[in-house]
Amino acid sequence: MSEFEFDVDASIAAGWERFASRLAGFVRDLVPGATFDLTVPVPGVRHDSTPYIRFTAIDPHTGDAGDPGSVEDGVPGTVEAGAPGSVEAVVSGGGDDDEPAPLRPHQYDMLAGLGWEVPPVDPSARGPRLPRMRVPLHETSHLAHLVAGTIEQVFGIPHPVFLHDVADTASGAPLAETTRAEPAASTTSARTAPVTPGHPATPASDPSDFRSEPISDPDQATRAVRQALDEVYGDHVESDDQDLFTVPAGCVVLLIRAHRSMPLIVFRSPLVSMVEDAAAAETEVAILNRDSLWCRYVFDGKSIYAESELVDRVFVPVNFKIQLAEISAELDDVYPDLARRVSPGQWRDLHSADDLRSDDQ
Repeated sequence: MSEFEFDVDASIAAGWERFASRLAGFVRDLVPGATFDLTVPVPGVRHDSTPYIRFTAIDPHTGDAGDPGSVEDGVPGTVEAGAPGSVEAVVSGGGDDDEPAPLRPHQYDMLAGLGWEVPPVDPSARGPRLPRMRVPLHETSHLAHLVAGTIEQVFGIPHPVFLHDVADTASGAPLAETTRAEPAASTTSARTAPVTPGHPATPASDPSDFRSEPISDPDQATRAVRQALDEVYGDHVESDDQDLFTVPAGCVVLLIRAHRSMPLIVFRSPLVSMVEDAAAAETEVAILNRDSLWCRYVFDGKSIYAESELVDRVFVPVNFKIQLAEISAELDDVYPDLARRVSPGQWRDLHSADDLRSDDQ
């Protein structure tokens, strides 16, 4: 990777790999009979309709998952009673145990393609079909990677940093990235004002935010960025092995990195990974670049991303926080229309059911 360029795909893939590794360890340690729900925070879906994946540690003596709907949907388990410990995962479209919400038809097809056991259509069955997978404990890594792929490909979550409510309650270790998708309404440092969910906090008036810090090398810049992000998101934010920070910017992901040879902090956000209409993409990018105050939009013939820079020869926290908040607000504002216009098929696949659910409210 060059000093300026981001290897966005590699960074995102590494994030999912870390998530899958943590999830595998957590699920492996569930005691028999324990249940754990992993909420999938699909944008635009009200809280009571949020999809989730339920993990249940199977009792090795009975083979019982103890899962709501396990009898009604008529799907037998793949591990017999008396076998060594195993774990079952079930994908639900939301709702509750009494009235689980169904998935959409194309989601069943996608889940089957990924390897989930999808029940056949049965008009006489009560409740929706619940795709599932049951594996022995030594295969929890396979299950965790299947879940990671499902969250990313079926539900359209761009990075595990959005899975902010996932934590190992026993050890306190996060399963997802440490940054929360919804920064705390108030932080322990008291350096940020209340926030709008899904967006970085607006800087408040705190003397330390206005102190200038001369930057002599990229490692010092990285430390300054980390401290500022900790304060903005009210949590400890770690960089990866490429010194990239990954944070949520509304409904899109934002990567931040200190330039390795120039006094710059670089922001980049992959907005549309696969453009379907190149002519529309060129038009939209031209309009965005004409109107944008904070970002430069780039169409490389395949995808669209946004980027911005902040000169950090002298780092002033409030300047960084303001730019982060403005970039996040702009990206969250432009992304839905941009995605609909340049990649309508992909947008429809990911969001049409969400629009229907919103109409029902």
